[in-house]
Amino acid sequence: MTNRIKVLKAAALAAAAAVALAGCGGGGGGGTSNAEGKKVMNAIFIGGTADKALIDVVREVTDEFNESNEFNVEMRIETYENEQYKTKLASLMASNSQPDVFFTWSSGYLKPFVAGNKVLDLTPFLDADAEWKGRFNDGVFGPVTFDDKIYAVPHGAAVAVMYYNAKVFADQGLEVPTTYAEFVDVVTKLKAAGITPLSAPVKDAWIAGQLLQQIGNAEAGIALFDETVALTAKWNDPRYVTAGEKLKELQTLGAFPDGYLGMSNDEGRDLFTSGKAAMYYMGSWDMSVLSDSAVAGDIDVFNIPPVNPGENAVGDVDLAYAVGANTKNADAAAAYIKLFSDTTAQEGFAYDASYLISTNTELDEAKLSPLFIKINALQHDLSGVTPWFDRVFGAGEGVEFNNAAQAIIAGQDPAPRLDELQTFAEANAER
Repeated sequence: MTNRIKVLKAAALAAAAAVALAGCGGGGGGGTSNAEGKKVMNAIFIGGTADKALIDVVREVTDEFNESNEFNVEMRIETYENEQYKTKLASLMASNSQPDVFFTWSSGYLKPFVAGNKVLDLTPFLDADAEWKGRFNDGVFGPVTFDDKIYAVPHGAAVAVMYYNAKVFADQGLEVPTTYAEFVDVVTKLKAAGITPLSAPVKDAWIAGQLLQQIGNAEAGIALFDETVALTAKWNDPRYVTAGEKLKELQTLGAFPDGYLGMSNDEGRDLFTSGKAAMYYMGSWDMSVLSDSAVAGDIDVFNIPPVNPGENAVGDVDLAYAVGANTKNADAAAAYIKLFSDTTAQEGFAYDASYLISTNTELDEAKLSPLFIKINALQHDLSGVTPWFDRVFGAGEGVEFNNAAQAIIAGQDPAPRLDELQTFAEANAER
């Protein structure tokens, strides 16, 4: 990566003067120095098996920043698997030792950290640098804005899709379903042919949750999501019960592989890339590793067919990076985050990591993976997407929705399980 750091110091210093840092005592880096006398800062990111290409871009940006920044600092990074990351960040936040820079999901995940004064308001930095703020697509900052203040900068986007093996479909005389009934028919015919229809590894409950949410979107459209967020629809709404019944039907039909309840993401992906499963339900973040797999040339995508075309996808802004409120180097942290929206980094996310981006960077289609092109086209055909419920509602109803979905996909009856979720929500609201 070439040296392309933009001069941010004057704007950052002016912005920093307007920012009130929350908290006191321990926390952000800057208290120790390296052998060269540079102040050490720390940043933590998600870095699972499927994220290698993504982390490579992060490391390149970090190396560039460390070689050329004008703040006399060294940024040191750490990466963690998904669930490990959540535990690590929660622990750091609880002990008021938040990192200088950290990866965050949007909405309900970020909100408690903001409410606890653990996150730096980045609005002054963005407002002081119109060129930086102008790089982003419309609506990008909405999910990371609270009380009209921006607390994170999203550099990517993510959408859940149904990956499928086009060769297996062709060999079985199957076509991409255009209705939910056709989707069930595809599952039935694949099972009858002795082929695992759908790899949906649900050891982590959030995967079951996004599948139930997408079936709900397909059943009732985005209106159901909007009503849920507005608290005018209950979690045991008949439309959710119907979606739950459809999810349980898939389990009854034998849509999922043996051991799916204890199957990790990596195991579920391996089942698909080894040709042992015809479909694989996961987010667009898996594009990079799937594009390098043995079946890459056969992979295509579709969305679970909705009643209202274009209204069934689950997705959100992604790769959002925030700054800990206790950082001693707010200007350097902002400059570091800014570098991820630079053309070179954004091209790295798209070309090397096959990650959907959130900026208006023009991309050369010839340098994009075929799978990126397919998912990007699918995304642009959508009239809207719904963020994951665990991002919107956080550790309360969001996590309990995932747990309910995991129970349903295991074979429990949807209606009583969703009644329990609604009871939990009502009790949570009274606290």
